[in-house]
Amino acid sequence: MGTEIATAPEMQRKAPQPSERPVSARVAAEFLQMHVRSITRLAGVGHIPGHPLGYGQRKKWLFYISELDEWLRAQICSEPSRRRQGKGGQVA
Repeated sequence: MGTEIATAPEMQRKAPQPSERPVSARVAAEFLQMHVRSITRLAGVGHIPGHPLGYGQRKKWLFYISELDEWLRAQICSEPSRRRQGKGGQVA
Protein backbone atom coordinates (compact mmCIF):
# COMPACT_ATOMS: atom_id res chain seq x y z
CA MET A 1 0.00 0.00 0.00
CA GLY A 2 2.95 2.30 -0.51
CA THR A 3 1.33 4.43 -3.19
CA GLU A 4 2.79 7.89 -3.33
CA ILE A 5 0.67 10.96 -3.87
CA ALA A 6 2.04 13.27 -6.54
CA THR A 7 3.54 16.35 -4.96
CA ALA A 8 2.43 19.84 -5.88
CA PRO A 9 4.53 21.71 -8.46
CA GLU A 10 5.74 24.21 -5.86
CA MET A 11 7.18 21.34 -3.84
CA GLN A 12 9.34 20.26 -6.79
CA ARG A 13 11.47 23.39 -6.80
CA LYS A 14 14.31 23.20 -9.28
CA ALA A 15 17.82 23.97 -8.15
CA PRO A 16 19.31 27.15 -9.61
CA GLN A 17 21.50 26.75 -12.68
CA PRO A 18 25.17 26.23 -11.80
CA SER A 19 26.10 29.42 -13.67
CA GLU A 20 23.39 31.51 -11.97
CA ARG A 21 24.68 33.88 -9.34
CA PRO A 22 22.62 35.01 -6.37
CA VAL A 23 21.45 38.61 -6.33
CA SER A 24 20.94 41.10 -3.51
CA ALA A 25 17.61 42.01 -1.97
CA ARG A 26 17.66 45.27 -3.94
CA VAL A 27 17.88 43.47 -7.30
CA ALA A 28 15.23 40.97 -6.17
CA ALA A 29 12.98 43.87 -5.14
CA GLU A 30 13.38 45.47 -8.57
CA PHE A 31 12.55 42.16 -10.24
CA LEU A 32 9.38 41.67 -8.16
CA GLN A 33 8.58 45.40 -8.19
CA MET A 34 8.38 45.50 -4.41
CA HIS A 35 10.16 47.40 -1.63
CA VAL A 36 13.42 45.94 -0.30
CA ARG A 37 12.04 45.69 3.24
CA SER A 38 9.02 43.77 1.96
CA ILE A 39 11.32 41.32 0.18
CA THR A 40 13.44 40.65 3.26
CA ARG A 41 10.38 40.40 5.51
CA LEU A 42 8.67 37.90 3.20
CA ALA A 43 11.87 35.88 2.87
CA GLY A 44 12.30 35.89 6.66
CA VAL A 45 8.93 34.24 7.22
CA GLY A 46 9.35 31.85 4.30
CA HIS A 47 6.80 33.28 1.88
CA ILE A 48 9.33 33.80 -0.90
CA PRO A 49 12.46 31.77 -1.63
CA GLY A 50 15.54 33.39 -0.14
CA HIS A 51 18.87 32.38 1.33
CA PRO A 52 20.10 34.12 4.51
CA LEU A 53 23.76 34.78 5.21
CA GLY A 54 24.68 35.53 8.79
CA TYR A 55 22.66 35.64 11.99
CA GLY A 56 20.44 38.04 13.86
CA GLN A 57 18.72 41.18 12.65
CA ARG A 58 21.50 42.24 10.25
CA LYS A 59 21.70 39.08 8.18
CA LYS A 60 22.09 39.49 4.44
CA TRP A 61 19.59 37.89 2.09
CA LEU A 62 20.52 36.50 -1.30
CA PHE A 63 18.03 35.46 -3.96
CA TYR A 64 18.07 33.52 -7.22
CA ILE A 65 16.06 35.15 -9.99
CA SER A 66 15.02 31.72 -11.32
CA GLU A 67 13.51 30.81 -7.92
CA LEU A 68 11.73 34.15 -7.67
CA ASP A 69 10.41 33.77 -11.22
CA GLU A 70 9.10 30.29 -10.43
CA TRP A 71 7.48 31.56 -7.21
CA LEU A 72 5.90 34.50 -9.04
CA ARG A 73 4.50 32.27 -11.79
CA ALA A 74 3.01 29.96 -9.14
CA GLN A 75 1.30 32.98 -7.53
CA ILE A 76 -0.14 34.14 -10.85
CA CYS A 77 -1.33 30.68 -11.89
CA SER A 78 -2.95 29.88 -8.54
CA GLU A 79 -6.62 30.45 -7.78
CA PRO A 80 -7.95 34.00 -8.22
CA SER A 81 -6.90 36.52 -5.63
CA ARG A 82 -9.31 36.81 -2.73
CA ARG A 83 -8.78 40.58 -2.63
CA ARG A 84 -10.58 40.93 -5.94
CA GLN A 85 -13.56 38.79 -4.93
CA GLY A 86 -16.73 40.42 -3.76
CA LYS A 87 -19.63 38.87 -1.85
CA GLY A 88 -20.50 35.35 -2.86
CA GLY A 89 -17.13 34.73 -4.51
CA GLN A 90 -17.93 36.96 -7.47
CA VAL A 91 -14.98 38.75 -9.00
CA ALA A 92 -15.38 42.48 -8.47
